[in-house]
Amino acid sequence: MAMALTVVLGTPVPLLLAHTRSRWKGILDALIDLPVVLPPGVAGLSLLMAFGRRGLVGGALQAMGVEVVFTQAAVVMAQTSVASPLYVRAAAIGFAGVEPELGQAAAMDGASRWQVFRHVILPLSWSALVSGAAMTWARALGEFGATIVFAGNFPGRTQTMPLAV
Repeated sequence: MAMALTVVLGTPVPLLLAHTRSRWKGILDALIDLPVVLPPGVAGLSLLMAFGRRGLVGGALQAMGVEVVFTQAAVVMAQTSVASPLYVRAAAIGFAGVEPELGQAAAMDGASRWQVFRHVILPLSWSALVSGAAMTWARALGEFGATIVFAGNFPGRTQTMPLAV
């Protein structure tokens, strides 16, 4: 689930990073790299502070009857937050490697933005996307620190393979 969420929701981010020159790009780069440089336990604590009962978003969610902490959703969120930067970095490198002239030529021939992405950019950066997805899957599979802090270790409910080991 973490890898699928990362690929679906995370693909626009590296596309933006690869083809945008903004003053905010440096800040976005730093935010993407933050889960990689933080210890996983700190990432879990950050999630707990945001989505816990008294957290930034958690109080509003609890008022609506939505419980996140110590659920399967918390496992997926913890794994996604720690592993997604690996996909975003690999995909950004793949997207940046595609010559902009190729997309421009397809657009001149009448291709829409979606068609340019689907028929030009995606095939040319496919190997980077697959390797990023594989690294994300492997990192999420082995996640321990953020998961134990944010989701707990309840057998049959939130216990993952690394927690069981």
